[in-house]
Amino acid sequence: MVATDETLAEVRETLPVREPSTAAAVLENADIVAPAVLAEADRCESQTRLSSALTELFRRAGLFQMGFPASRGGIEMRLADQLTVVTKIAKLDASAGWNVAVLNASGFYAGRLDEDAYRSLYPTRDLPTGGSFHPPGRAEIVDGGYLVSGRWDWGSGTHTAEHVVGGCQVYRDGEPVCREDGRQLLLGVWLPRDSVSHIPNWNALGIRGSGSSSYEVIEPVFVPANHTFDRGAPPNPLADPLNKHVELLFFPLTGVYLGLAQRIVDFTLDAVHSRSRGDISRVDGATSQQLGQACCEVEFARSGVTDVARRTDDAIFAPHRVLTPLEEARLRVANSQAAQTLRRVLDLCSDLYGSRYIYQSDPLERVIRDSWGALAHFGAKRFHWSGYAATLLTQRSEALSVHGVPA
Repeated sequence: MVATDETLAEVRETLPVREPSTAAAVLENADIVAPAVLAEADRCESQTRLSSALTELFRRAGLFQMGFPASRGGIEMRLADQLTVVTKIAKLDASAGWNVAVLNASGFYAGRLDEDAYRSLYPTRDLPTGGSFHPPGRAEIVDGGYLVSGRWDWGSGTHTAEHVVGGCQVYRDGEPVCREDGRQLLLGVWLPRDSVSHIPNWNALGIRGSGSSSYEVIEPVFVPANHTFDRGAPPNPLADPLNKHVELLFFPLTGVYLGLAQRIVDFTLDAVHSRSRGDISRVDGATSQQLGQACCEVEFARSGVTDVARRTDDAIFAPHRVLTPLEEARLRVANSQAAQTLRRVLDLCSDLYGSRYIYQSDPLERVIRDSWGALAHFGAKRFHWSGYAATLLTQRSEALSVHGVPA
C-alpha cells in the first residue's frame, strides 16, 4: 500500500534524525529512517524515482554527504561505514539503497573541484549530485571552458539530484583530445541544471525507484573549465583520502547486492519457519542444508566485502599512500563477488520459499525483480574477475623475475 501524505508527514516529524556531523550520527540515522523507507517503498516504485518525502529525509539525515572530504568540512566516512549505510537501506528497499549509493557520489565529485567552483556549486553539503558517463557526451574546448552536449543513459538519481554530472569526451576544433596513452580524454562535467531534460524511458523490471532514466542536453551549453574533473585521473597520493582514486565512489553500490541477498534469506527463513509451525524437527535435511548454505553465502560475502573495505580504508587514509594495482583490482571485483552471491541466494531460496513469489502481492516478488534489475548493472558482471586474475598473474611474474626465475 502507498502511504498517504498525512502518514508520511507524521512519520517524518516523529523520526529523531541526528545532525549528520559525524560518521556515527549518519550510521545511526540509517536505522532511524527505516520506518519512512518502508512507508515510501511503494511510492518510489510507482513514481520510478526517489520520492520527494524520502529525498528530504535522506538529505536531512546526511545520507548523501558521506563522501565529502574533511578538508571541506565533510565527515569523510570510511568506505566500510558507507557500505554499512547502503546495505541497511537496501535491505529495506533496494531502490532507496540504490539512490543512497549513487547520490552519495556527491562528495566524491565535489572533492575534485577547485575552491572557487566548490564554493559556487556547494554552498551547503546537502546537495545531492548524480550522473552517468555512458554513453559519453561531447565537450568541445572553447575559451574558458567547454561547449557540452549529449545524451546519457542509466541516470540513476538524476531526478532527485540538485546537480547533474555527465561524462564527456573532449574535442578541440572537432578533433579528439587524447592522453599520452592514446585514450581520449574523458571529463566529468557539471551540467547547467536547467539545460538537462529527462527522458521518460525507465520502464524497468526492477530497481524502478532508482529513477535511472536517460537525460540529455540537446543544444550545446557552456561549462566553465573548473566545473569539470578528469574521469581517468591517475591515483594521487596527495589528495583527500576518498579522492586518491577516481573509482572509489562506485564501491558503496556493493551494499545494494548485500542488502538484497540478506532480505531474500530473511524472507525464506520466515517462510520455512512458518511452514514448520516453529517445530524445527519438521524441517527436512535437504531444506536445512540448502537454507544453511544460503545463509552462509550472505554472511561470508558480507564479511569478505567488509574486510576489503577496511583494508582499502587503511591504505587510503594513510598519508601519501595509494592502492597497489592488486588492491585496486580487489576493490573493483568486490561488487562482482557480492552480485554473484546474490545470484546464488536467489537460486537457493526460490525453491525453499514456495511459489507465492509469483504474485505481485507477495513481498518477495519485488525483491526478486529488484535483484535482477541490480544484476544488470555493469559492476555486477563476471568478466571483472578476469582483471583480478590478470593482476595476480602479473604480480606473480614480477615476483619470480625478482628472484631470477623465468616467468
